[in-house]
Amino acid sequence: MNTKINKAIAIVTVALSLAVSSITYSQTEASNKNASVNKAPNWTLETQDGKQVSFSDYEGQPVMLHIWGTWCPYCKKLQPGLQQIHENYKDRGLIVLGISVNEPTTTKPQTELESRGIDFLTLIEGDEVAINDFEVMGTPTTIFISADGNIVGSTMVSDPTDPRFTQVAEYLVNNI
Repeated sequence: MNTKINKAIAIVTVALSLAVSSITYSQTEASNKNASVNKAPNWTLETQDGKQVSFSDYEGQPVMLHIWGTWCPYCKKLQPGLQQIHENYKDRGLIVLGISVNEPTTTKPQTELESRGIDFLTLIEGDEVAINDFEVMGTPTTIFISADGNIVGSTMVSDPTDPRFTQVAEYLVNNI
């Protein structure tokens, strides 16, 4: 029983932390709606090299999903911070995954990232997934998904030094 209470307190603490400065927490909405509303949908996209990647490939792992575009200066500002999260937490099971949106078909988002020293995987042509599955309204949008597949929050914050990214990463890896 104490474990459930501690987990509930941790979730509420993260929720309050995320609610500040345009980070929205959606977990509490589950009590008013069907719980499946907060489940991350399964989708399949391709890498720049044509390899298919599905969300189900990451089943059981927490994910920070970064919706971005090569044309977006705020995305480029945020990405070094996400790279640091990727480096610091990949050994603890956290996946940082990009989805490029609103790009010409000739754009090479992975190459763009790598040219700036960023090596987390990014997928291409993600417009439908971003809009239809996650209701993304702009970039950058970072979506936080727990290891059990629940969307626990999202943000459009572009400050790579915002400590809440690390706080959420800690929450995600400590609740696997």
